[in-house]
Amino acid sequence: MHPTTSMLFFLENLLNLPKVNIRNVIQEGKQAFLILSCQEEEVKCNYCGSLTDELHQTNNVLVRDLSISGQMVYLKVPRRKFYCKDCQRFFTENLEFMEARRKYTVRYEEYIYGRVNVSSVEQVGREESLSWDQVNGIYQRQCEAKKKDWQGVKHLGMDEIAKRKGHQNFVTVLGDIEKGELIEVIDSHQQDKIIEVLMEKELEVREGVEQVSVDMWGGFPKVIEKVFPNAVIVTDRFHVMRAVNEELNKIRKQTRLNVKIKGEKWLLLKNKEDLKEEELEKLELVLKQSARLRKAYEYKESFREIYEKVNEKEEGRLKFTEWLENAKSIYTDVISTIRRNLDSICNYFLSRTTNGAMEGINNRLKLIKRQAYGFMNFDNMRNRFLACFS
Repeated sequence: MHPTTSMLFFLENLLNLPKVNIRNVIQEGKQAFLILSCQEEEVKCNYCGSLTDELHQTNNVLVRDLSISGQMVYLKVPRRKFYCKDCQRFFTENLEFMEARRKYTVRYEEYIYGRVNVSSVEQVGREESLSWDQVNGIYQRQCEAKKKDWQGVKHLGMDEIAKRKGHQNFVTVLGDIEKGELIEVIDSHQQDKIIEVLMEKELEVREGVEQVSVDMWGGFPKVIEKVFPNAVIVTDRFHVMRAVNEELNKIRKQTRLNVKIKGEKWLLLKNKEDLKEEELEKLELVLKQSARLRKAYEYKESFREIYEKVNEKEEGRLKFTEWLENAKSIYTDVISTIRRNLDSICNYFLSRTTNGAMEGINNRLKLIKRQAYGFMNFDNMRNRFLACFS
């Protein structure tokens, strides 16, 4: 049955395809083929901008569009090639809804890109009757078109995550701390490789970075000094506290307690002001059994108090130096770690910003890895990561 004029008019408004009309609709099972015609007889030259109506040839191409009510929609599009007398060149007419040599409309590729971000290539392929290569090709093109812009990034966070759970194969991730967005993933945790990738960024962009927040891995400062010449290195407060807490927990394990208290580890590691009255009572039962453990706990709290109360870098340096001298009778490993990173630890007091945004980014990346059931290669993983923050 040939569609009525009113039905075609309805479809044209529904699909909202500029510069074309729908001439006919052919239905075959679960597929609908829309036959299009171009509206304009005179078009603008892609090279010089002159108007021309000298049609050279027309080739009909079939393009996949968004489905309607469970029907796969294909557009039969006349691709017209014109000749421009002014610049004496041939050109193909621009159509906003599709790109040259593409088998899908722009909006359909955007749709596939969005679906993959919350699902997987395999699942989207099954639901859309597309092959893995077709879905992945669309996705990779979209990722390339949406590359992250580093312009205006002033506060970076750097961290690492394992490619796969339980493996010691890491990638380096960089985020815009102010926006809480991932902006780069590097397939290495080696200084030279990280430097090589980041040095490809424009000098103006690299010079614009003012702060880089990092954990206490020794390789990051050398990378930052080489790549971001104007950046202050800030050792993240929460990574430092984690190191103190880890040694406190180590002391707990070494202490022989006559009475075991359920949840004693978390009672020791939790901020004291966050403990309820009954938890404080349980904590006291733990601490009264060991003078060394009590001292270690008190030093942990006094270290955290420096972060909470100090506002100036030099005051922070003075307080931390005093703490190091006092706490060395109890703590060992963390003392040398803090001494080695003291200047960058004290840089926290310049702006009191943390790498907390990177923790949020990392948690999201771990979720993406679980949803993807493993990545075929690094490029797929990188694109998937970046896409979810676009």
